[in-house]
Amino acid sequence: MRRRFLGLITLSLLWAGCAGPRHAASAVSGSFAPEPYVRIASSDSNYVALQIAAREFVSARRGAPVVWLAGVSHIGESNYYAALQAQLDAQTLVLFEGVGAADAASATNNVDQPEPAHKSADADSNDGNRASLQSAMAAALGLVFQLDAIDYRRPNFRNSDLTIMQLRELMAQQEAGSTKGGASQSFEDLLGLMEGNSWFDWLIQAALRFLGANPKFQALGRLALIDLLGQLQGDPSRLEGLPPDMKQLLEVLLQRRNEKVIRDLQAELPEIERHGSIAIFFGTGHMPDLEKRLRSQLKYSPKRDLWFTAFDVDLGKSKVSPSERAFIDDFVKWQLAEASRKAAK
Repeated sequence: MRRRFLGLITLSLLWAGCAGPRHAASAVSGSFAPEPYVRIASSDSNYVALQIAAREFVSARRGAPVVWLAGVSHIGESNYYAALQAQLDAQTLVLFEGVGAADAASATNNVDQPEPAHKSADADSNDGNRASLQSAMAAALGLVFQLDAIDYRRPNFRNSDLTIMQLRELMAQQEAGSTKGGASQSFEDLLGLMEGNSWFDWLIQAALRFLGANPKFQALGRLALIDLLGQLQGDPSRLEGLPPDMKQLLEVLLQRRNEKVIRDLQAELPEIERHGSIAIFFGTGHMPDLEKRLRSQLKYSPKRDLWFTAFDVDLGKSKVSPSERAFIDDFVKWQLAEASRKAAK
């Protein structure tokens, strides 16, 4: 039960509409292992930062558009999103993540529509912001949430994601062909956790408010999140010991959604003018599998990385002692090792 809950929490922190796993990436052939899209930077003993890569790819076909895989942390500093926005605005087209977006509005690029990543197109879903947990986490850590910081109404932005209804249908199809069900319930649990419609969510939000009220606790919370995302390389499925239902959930959230964006990319490439560019703007968990697909299916090769600092911690300014930092590091490693140990039984 604890492993399942830890998986849901981790997913929610990496999901601005969804983030994805690593387990199913093996379905795409290729001997290469993509370099990480997440790293921990430390210029000195008092400074720790979480950095996210945007990776440029070029085609073997001369004059073909450049493709950027622009990974994103769903919570970060406002200046992080400003820099990322400038990078995205410079591209000819941006295919972005947003489960529940209204496909028709995205396809017509109607800038008068509400930001699609905030709203669900499903008739049976709530109109409220599905990002309540992530927004609360961001506020507690003195950060901002991606959907509040990125302007999706830019004319070059186009949604390239599945709807919640489509995901529910895919979950049901997968469960019908498997003896290990439960992915659908895990998906609903994840949505419920993010929407904040349970007593447990109230408890989490109360704890986050307490965390945000103390600058030192806030710094320790940032440090723990940096350690966790750094260890997982921004990919929740690196969390070992997930139960079968969570693995099923992760497989759908990655594979099917990545298939959708690659199809959209293939359709758009011939439409982009010579020397144009397309950015795929998704959570970091999608990046390794997307890179494998881009390299094996479309014959693109990586050229360079741009690293953006999502957020950081000044340990000296926050008065976090070396022993406290060591405790946070050891605790995160212990949690991950404990999950791995139980999975091996």
